[in-house]
Amino acid sequence: MRRIAALVLAVLIGTSALVVPAGGVVATVRNLAVGATATASDSLAKFEPGKAIDGNSSTYWAASDGAKPKWLRVDLGRIRQLTSVEQNFKDVDTHSFLIEGSVDGNGWSALLDRRTGARGQVFTQPVTGSYRYLRLTITGSAAGYWAGSAEFVITGYDDEPRNLARGVSATSSSLGPGYEPFKAVDGDPASYWGAEKSSMPQWLMLDLGNDIAVSRIEQSFVDNDRWKFRVEGSRDKVSWQTLMDKDETGRVFGQDVNGTYRYVKLTVLSSGAGHWACSQELKVFGSGEPVTTKWWESRSGVMRYYPIWQNLRLDTITAQLDSLKARGFRAIELSPVNDGDRDLWAGLPVMNLYAIDPDIGSMQDFEELLAAAHARDLKVIIFTNPGYASINSPYFQKAQDDFRNGVQSVERSWFDIRPQRGEYPELWHYSSRAQGYYWGTWDAKAPSFNYSSQAWLEEARKYLRFWMDKGVDGIALDAPNVYHTTTLPKNNYAITDVLRNYDAFMNGEGVRSPEFISDWHYNSLQDYGITQWAVPPGQGSSAILSAIDSGDPSGLENTLKNYRDLMVNAGGITQTAPNWGRTNYPVDRRLLEIAMLTSMGTLFYLHNDYYTILPDEQEIPNWSAAQRALLDKLIRAQNASPALAPLGLRVRIPTNDDHKYYAYKRLDKSGTSKALVLLNFQGTPQTVSVDLTGTGIATSQTPTDLVESQPGPPITGTTYQVQLPAYGFKVLSVQ
Repeated sequence: MRRIAALVLAVLIGTSALVVPAGGVVATVRNLAVGATATASDSLAKFEPGKAIDGNSSTYWAASDGAKPKWLRVDLGRIRQLTSVEQNFKDVDTHSFLIEGSVDGNGWSALLDRRTGARGQVFTQPVTGSYRYLRLTITGSAAGYWAGSAEFVITGYDDEPRNLARGVSATSSSLGPGYEPFKAVDGDPASYWGAEKSSMPQWLMLDLGNDIAVSRIEQSFVDNDRWKFRVEGSRDKVSWQTLMDKDETGRVFGQDVNGTYRYVKLTVLSSGAGHWACSQELKVFGSGEPVTTKWWESRSGVMRYYPIWQNLRLDTITAQLDSLKARGFRAIELSPVNDGDRDLWAGLPVMNLYAIDPDIGSMQDFEELLAAAHARDLKVIIFTNPGYASINSPYFQKAQDDFRNGVQSVERSWFDIRPQRGEYPELWHYSSRAQGYYWGTWDAKAPSFNYSSQAWLEEARKYLRFWMDKGVDGIALDAPNVYHTTTLPKNNYAITDVLRNYDAFMNGEGVRSPEFISDWHYNSLQDYGITQWAVPPGQGSSAILSAIDSGDPSGLENTLKNYRDLMVNAGGITQTAPNWGRTNYPVDRRLLEIAMLTSMGTLFYLHNDYYTILPDEQEIPNWSAAQRALLDKLIRAQNASPALAPLGLRVRIPTNDDHKYYAYKRLDKSGTSKALVLLNFQGTPQTVSVDLTGTGIATSQTPTDLVESQPGPPITGTTYQVQLPAYGFKVLSVQ
């Protein structure tokens, strides 16, 4: 999308960088909609109007129903000289719409009028003139799609310095619940980072992702006070250069600087009136391209291990890292590693919160695994469990003894033990050792930790910090929505706000509502809309396998809109594994399933080449060498193009028969990288045809076949035909 706008501007002004508009003032041309204010006639929950102007192709505004007309209005804040407007719909269709501009919000001038209807998804129009308000009015859709906008781009001259820190990764020495470090770089003056306690010094650190030529730093506090603080810059987080050193009264402080840095660190040393350390906004001005995409949004291919259940030592996994990376994997998950009860759920019931299970190695083995993975640019996730312990754990044994003896102890407070059963009597289990009843959500062998206990909340925070401080890149948690007596505030205080202070990957296993992303603060959920796998002999369900079995994929687009897109609009991603509950499924059909999973926009998982968590049940190891090689090619293909990342937009492109084939365009978060995916759901070879009119895909090019790493079938016009074998696919990088 942005590529098209840039090409239009290059024709108009000869450059897409510095330009001189009519007033003679040097300015840059950029998307002025990002950072502006959007309102709409109405919107679907989680698909608010601001999603159309956030510069993120993944998210989009959608109206609350199918009625039309609907409108989207953008306020640029002041009158700006424009160069173009661009409307990106979510779907390819014949759309009817009008884009207008106004200086005062009253009189409107037509800038792009397609009320008679035009086919496509991307519509761009050069503009001359100055406006403050832009309005998109959608009047029709031939296919009946609801009104919406994946991205409403308004390019024009900008003579204001650009804050490069907005949206970058931020971490801090501590945080008060609800005052996370990222709120110092979100561009919202109503939010801010705040320390957890009054003691100082406290620090806030930004990672710009790349070396940036910095020209100015601005720091704003919440309160006017005498603040003593310093701001430093570094390229490696080892050597630091002081950029600003203040001991002055005020609220907003600025300093012109000159240097190249990746990391910027604010250290608050004192406050005259005793205000706690905070930052309403830490701004970094300069030139360069900061990175705002998180690692789990931009890479895929996760190999999940069950080391305790599989008797798999950590040093054995370390020895496999080179092979894993060559196969295309970019992360591993260990489920779990801390000492657990191997007789239940792969070792998840906790025996020791802070030790490696001795049967799989030592803490030194774990630290060496982390170091080896990071040296290969592989991320490490641990699947862990602050939800329940083993009935044989020393924690629960002491809790039982202390309850029986009437002793108030930390361990006793960690569990809910009572003289009599409470509500839901089937979940209260009698302990002869305690001479009382304890709560166990899942099993009598797994007493639940008590989230009504402040002592346990503090221990959970300590536990998560312990493992994050080891250097892991993310944590997945076992069904956090049903931790005993948990609530949203307790979850955020004890779990997700702690992890957000590390800017970490956070998966809430077993939960499936967008509120667990927007409110509970997890940033990844399993895609239960597309696949609900099960441990054999249970089959679970799979929308993809059902489409393969029926030969009709026409319902898959709505399935993805209703779950995957909803989670992305809430602020997260989805993660998905093949549905191994369908045992011994034909391999050609299985590979079609995996081709879609690795291209549709999700974090793709495999389970140590097993089709379930049971180590004695295998499927992939029985495939032929060619079939296994194709699996690896698909995993490598997902990481070969940013367009196939877990985050990003998916645009369905109609085929010659949508009841037989499924085709879509994929975009990365920035909208600059494109891929075209064609899937044949028939058991016979087929010719799949797509019309590329208005899709933003160039109609004269030779795409790259990302699976085979070779040129794909040439595109020579708006009609593109590809021959696909039975259950075959093409995943193409396109311009």
